[in-house]
Amino acid sequence: LHIHPQQRTLTLSDNTMRAVRCHRFAALDKSGKPIPTPSPVRDVLRLEEVPPPALRTDDRNKVLISTHYAGIQYPDFLQAQGLYQIKPKLPYTPGMDIAGVVVDKGSNVPDDQLRIGDRVYANTALCPDGGGGTGALAELVSVSNQAVFPIPNGLHLSSVANIGRNYCAAYHSLKVIGNVGPNDLVLVDGASGGVGMATVELAKAMGAKVIAGVSNMEKGTLPSMAGGGKELGSG
Repeated sequence: LHIHPQQRTLTLSDNTMRAVRCHRFAALDKSGKPIPTPSPVRDVLRLEEVPPPALRTDDRNKVLISTHYAGIQYPDFLQAQGLYQIKPKLPYTPGMDIAGVVVDKGSNVPDDQLRIGDRVYANTALCPDGGGGTGALAELVSVSNQAVFPIPNGLHLSSVANIGRNYCAAYHSLKVIGNVGPNDLVLVDGASGGVGMATVELAKAMGAKVIAGVSNMEKGTLPSMAGGGKELGSG
């Protein structure tokens, strides 16, 4: 799912910006213990006017991004429930993946890495100052330059907003853990989902033979579009 903010002109001198804020965890009580019936996540999120981030003099390695698209995925859902492995301090702004445009940068960020006006993808989970991946669901986001990557001109911003949760997870499983190479046989379970389709696509790019596992054959067309060779229905 891609979220595009309502069109308006936001300048660095503005006193407020819009951001989604989470003030309590949907699946935990005030003491942090699980509750029998979690609240719907929509009940713990609010769209609010908040002060925008600004680069201070000591933010030499930070980049300020105007958010055009933000990816919303299962880890964001778990985090808002309080069930993710890292719990942000409340209240917090959810969101791990951003696609947008650089509007400011610190003095230590070289022009050969990033320039103001560059179209970029940012993965807030990669920021060395921690947070577990938060902050993307806001009009302006300040992140470490280590978590920001230029987007090739031929790609639309919307097409990269979910790279972190889908393709990074798929690559880690295939290459870091599985060391997949040409002619290896890869079975992808749940192949019609975001991570599943990314896994199918990357495995094919690595030269592997892919079997796409889906819960029913009606879902088999999705991994086929991503390059799946054979579909296996378990339903």
